[in-house]
Amino acid sequence: MPDITTEQTNQLELLQTLNYNNAAVKEAVEFIQDDQFKHRLFIQQYQRLLNTGYPESEVVSRAITAVQASTEALAVINTTAATE
Repeated sequence: MPDITTEQTNQLELLQTLNYNNAAVKEAVEFIQDDQFKHRLFIQQYQRLLNTGYPESEVVSRAITAVQASTEALAVINTTAATE
């Protein structure tokens, strides 16, 4: 049996994090696009929303909010890196 790749491991982590909600996974995958950094950023943003008592209890809404927060963070990181 072949080993599980990093990409497959990330996909499993994403499924588990989003409670196997296919609509939420779709939102996340559209943002992540097999980019390891975006994957970690999304997972951290999603976990942050869970840990801070984000009022939205629906997984898809949390995923969309995590994508938005990740996109904003990425823009700040890229802007800061470009000015250095």
